[in-house]
Amino acid sequence: MTNTKDRITSRSNPYVKELCALKPSPERFLIEGRHLCDMAYQSGCLDEVLLVEGEGYEGVKATYVSPDVLGKVATSKTPSGIIGVAKAPTLHLPLGKILLLDRVQDPGNVGTLLRTASSFGYTHVYLSKGCASPFGSKAIAGSQGAIFTLNVHVDEDLLALASSYREKGIPVIASALREATPLRELPRPNLPFALVLGNEGQGIREKLLALSSVRVKIEMGTMESLNVGVAGGILMYSL
Repeated sequence: MTNTKDRITSRSNPYVKELCALKPSPERFLIEGRHLCDMAYQSGCLDEVLLVEGEGYEGVKATYVSPDVLGKVATSKTPSGIIGVAKAPTLHLPLGKILLLDRVQDPGNVGTLLRTASSFGYTHVYLSKGCASPFGSKAIAGSQGAIFTLNVHVDEDLLALASSYREKGIPVIASALREATPLRELPRPNLPFALVLGNEGQGIREKLLALSSVRVKIEMGTMESLNVGVAGGILMYSL
């Protein structure tokens, strides 16, 4: 552990201010906790860490700070003693299973969908403009490090993407409540295919629905719809 005299102890330190003002992007975002830092390090995506105590990572810049300073930078109420500065990975993954997110606004839902996509073998996730950032603290926490296992593309033109897939013969499967095939009746598609999920309140844009190969709905009893994170989990597992 570094001697306390070598620590940053002032909340007004310029470096601390810089981190607090950081706007998450694929090139630079914050992660909290040893688990996420380990995943980022193993993926070659960990650039630096802030520590209260303990060991850092070989070849990664480590800055020791006081608990008060760590609490200033952290977004969680109970910081775990380490914060990392990371970047998105550059992965060369096949198309395979593709997830398209159309204006999913809640960062918790985005994180859940990334985690689920990684769990069920999806390789690429495309987020339209209007989606919550997958690199924000809530999405990162919800993804449990899945951000380091996927090719994540932000601010994408999903209309152009879906049109391109249709031209290439790649099925585009859209989640919808009306004029849709019940999930139990939908044959499992061949790879590659794309699954489209939409905004929490408005669903998928009509122009994007029109480009889908098939619309699918989850059969339900009393409720009309499901949370997009739950619906996405059911669809990704079933497909």
